[in-house]
Amino acid sequence: MRALVISDTHFGAWTGRDLLREELFLERLAPQLEGIDELIFLGDLFDFLFGAVEQAVDAADGLLRLIAAKMAGKRLVFLAGNHDHHLVHRDDENRLEAKLAGGAEPGPGQPGPGFFRAFLERRLPGVEVEIAYPTYSFAGVLCTHGHYLDPHARLSGSRGDRLLTRTLWAIAAGGPEEPNCIEDYESVTTLLTEWLYIAAQMPHGTHAQQNVFRAAQRAGRFAQALGAPVRGAERLTAKLRDRGRGEASGPEPLPSEAHFDAVVRGEAARQAREQPLSGPAASRPIYPEPTVVSRSDPSEQALEAFAQVVRNLGWGGEGQQIVFAHTHQPLADVRCVGDGQNRYWNTGSWIYEPDLGSRQAYARYLRYAWPGTAVLIDEDEPQPRLLEMLADLNPLGGGPGLPSP
Repeated sequence: MRALVISDTHFGAWTGRDLLREELFLERLAPQLEGIDELIFLGDLFDFLFGAVEQAVDAADGLLRLIAAKMAGKRLVFLAGNHDHHLVHRDDENRLEAKLAGGAEPGPGQPGPGFFRAFLERRLPGVEVEIAYPTYSFAGVLCTHGHYLDPHARLSGSRGDRLLTRTLWAIAAGGPEEPNCIEDYESVTTLLTEWLYIAAQMPHGTHAQQNVFRAAQRAGRFAQALGAPVRGAERLTAKLRDRGRGEASGPEPLPSEAHFDAVVRGEAARQAREQPLSGPAASRPIYPEPTVVSRSDPSEQALEAFAQVVRNLGWGGEGQQIVFAHTHQPLADVRCVGDGQNRYWNTGSWIYEPDLGSRQAYARYLRYAWPGTAVLIDEDEPQPRLLEMLADLNPLGGGPGLPSP
């Protein structure tokens, strides 16, 4: 038995480029759907926090057609993430209303998961569909989205992000204590995601979100992150050489300074075209941070936060293999100090959201969060395997970067 674990396509998000709505990237994914028994989608298929529902679903059309063509007679298992957490909240509300109306708990699949399962079954004829949350196991490997790590990620994200997260925890959990059960984690997740969901679904909601972000840029709240991305070429190149390809794994040679500089300049110019701003921020485009954990942060910070969740919820065990997502930072067989023998993989993402705050930040994004990854679980192999389907395009390895849409 073999399963492919994929996550974080973020269809419909304005915060980045959702790659799997483009044919080029669907062609990169397609071969990996051959010969598998299950496709496990580990959350954030849709981005309901930064995109309208109908537009997000429309953007997923190409991927759904690909799955229907490749997975007939096989299984799709879907677990919600925080950006499509509304599906979980909707189920909970529907079950409560059905219980109040009928005086008893509704039967399996009615009325909660029935909505989304029916949608998937209609779009994926012949594919067996299962809805799971918050965890699912395949061949002894535990899979979960990983958004429960956010309240523990206090070393990353902006000061405002951390303050908001702590405030939400205090409201949801009834005090300043950290969460230690799923109900606590779900309380704060629902508070934040439903707030953003409602905003995004309002008429002109996503446009309003963008205006708020742009106003924050003009006000200078992102001043530190808005340093011109094309400066400091010599400093970055020297730093990368000193670190042996600057924190990046593998022996691949550094791209030339001219090549790297051209890629950064091209990306900055493309963002300026696609996300025009007015005022002094216009020459310094940057994607917003849609997560508490910055995609260009060292991955150890997010791993430590997730390991705390594993300890709190008792998900670990001797040699437990765990696949999570959420951070958009692919990982392969890593361990966390003080976490026993648990071994971790991360599926990465399929959304392109480079950090162009500086050349150093862009290099860290290329190292930690380059998209186009998934995890393969094979019963005949001793451990899961990270697949990097867009590695040849990564400028940190000398690639040309992603082609324009």
